[in-house]
Amino acid sequence: MTTAVDWKTQIEDIAGPYDGNRKGWLSCAARRASVTYRQIAGLYYDQVKDPKFSVASSVLSAAERARIEATRKEAAVLASRFAVTAEGLNAKDPDFFSAEINSLKYAADLLRQMART
Repeated sequence: MTTAVDWKTQIEDIAGPYDGNRKGWLSCAARRASVTYRQIAGLYYDQVKDPKFSVASSVLSAAERARIEATRKEAAVLASRFAVTAEGLNAKDPDFFSAEINSLKYAADLLRQMART
């Protein structure tokens, strides 16, 4: 059983948000995946049905790295939000909100650790 790879989605994950310049955007994806622009464009525009193994593995690896990096950034942002919320609760009433403050600080620390690894 074979599963088809959605190359367009993989390349979008590598390249990041579209900036209005399709060629530059695909060139960025090609650099990040260590393949040529022509190889990325062929995959993106569905001109290549069966890419070479080296190209396919480079693109899939780069997409996975990009998704991991995006998740790390999201974890860091969420950790900051938790820390700010904890500070706000601490300023409002540290005794009443002590359990929530401790939980938010603990969650922020866990998220920061996840963002570093």
